[in-house]
Amino acid sequence: MIPEKRSDGKRLRTEFLKPAKHRAPHLFLKGPDKSLSFGRTPVLDVRHRMPRVGSVMATKSQEVTLIRSRKLNGVAFAAALAVSACAINNVAIAQDSSVAAAAKPESSPMSRVAAARKAARESGEDSRVIGGTPAEEGAWPFQVALLISDYLDDNPATQLDAQFCGGSLISPEWVLTAAHCLFEYGEVVDPRGVTVLVGATHLADGERIQAAEIIPHESYDPAGFDNDLGLIRLSRSASQAPIKLTPSDVPRGNAMVTGWGKMADGGFPENLMQADVELVANDACNSGIKNIYARDLESLLRNFSQRMRVSEEGIQNAKAFIVQNMSDPLTGNMICAGVASGARDACNGDSGGPLFMNGDGGQVQVGIVSWGEGPLDSNIACGHENAYGVYTRVANYRDWIGSKTGVK
Repeated sequence: MIPEKRSDGKRLRTEFLKPAKHRAPHLFLKGPDKSLSFGRTPVLDVRHRMPRVGSVMATKSQEVTLIRSRKLNGVAFAAALAVSACAINNVAIAQDSSVAAAAKPESSPMSRVAAARKAARESGEDSRVIGGTPAEEGAWPFQVALLISDYLDDNPATQLDAQFCGGSLISPEWVLTAAHCLFEYGEVVDPRGVTVLVGATHLADGERIQAAEIIPHESYDPAGFDNDLGLIRLSRSASQAPIKLTPSDVPRGNAMVTGWGKMADGGFPENLMQADVELVANDACNSGIKNIYARDLESLLRNFSQRMRVSEEGIQNAKAFIVQNMSDPLTGNMICAGVASGARDACNGDSGGPLFMNGDGGQVQVGIVSWGEGPLDSNIACGHENAYGVYTRVANYRDWIGSKTGVK
């Protein structure tokens, strides 16, 4: 095959490789060969150092390797090539030239969410959480806020811009949260950098307790968010009542999610919000999220179809091929919850908070706010029709939690 030239005159080296088997719910680089994939279909392989640019990676290297799958032929390959070109040409290159893994929008929330909170508050944005309502004072004593210690001083108002994730008290000494809340740019955060706010409904209230130890799950996958849970040991005991953990898996039913996360207009609340949601089968999440990917993929292909002389039939054939090779975004360690309309959902800043149901003797936590998905043309990855929200399935980790904390 004749190597194709880029606009800057450098050549694109092509080679034939078998399809990769790794799961890639987004269009992103993954694995030791840093291949750009959509679903199970490898589209681009970059064998050079890569800068971080968010959910998609781009390269500053002189040589880019395009992978042609043995199954990918004709128009399907041309369309897949268009996806690669779109990813390379439409993403701004970051200054950091180190090798970096692909990241979901929820990744590294410490700096990202706190900065967004401050910007939204200073702009005066204020609206509802995604279908939520303000919680009554003291209604959910197990809810905690994770704060950036360096943002705090003696003024309680500094807590407003310091919140970046949620969590739940599962004992006086331990907080359960999402693993992705405990990483910043691929590194586990220092416990000294995290302050836990307990007993707060409004973010300017409550009591601060310094984190003493941070324990993310050892098998946490930052690309797919599998095993997305972690623990924070407090430097001293909290006096608020903890929440019980579900003794067994709960496949269906009504639940509630709470947090100080992003609202429908992009602002952030100061008061704790709550939203009623429904637990639904993972198939519903998988189907809805794949449909979003399919629409995004078609849009990307269409953007390049005229330039690459690809027909409408070719666009549809290529989309169908790639969609057929997408693996499910959710694993068995995740729970799907929300409403089909997307009217009630968790969002950025709610990460790590509890998904809970009413049980004998009070509330029982069944999930941890983990991640969500939205189309490329949306500025918010939550509250979309048939996409639902994705939560860590607490029932699968009772033994792990117990081994670290003694909580049964």
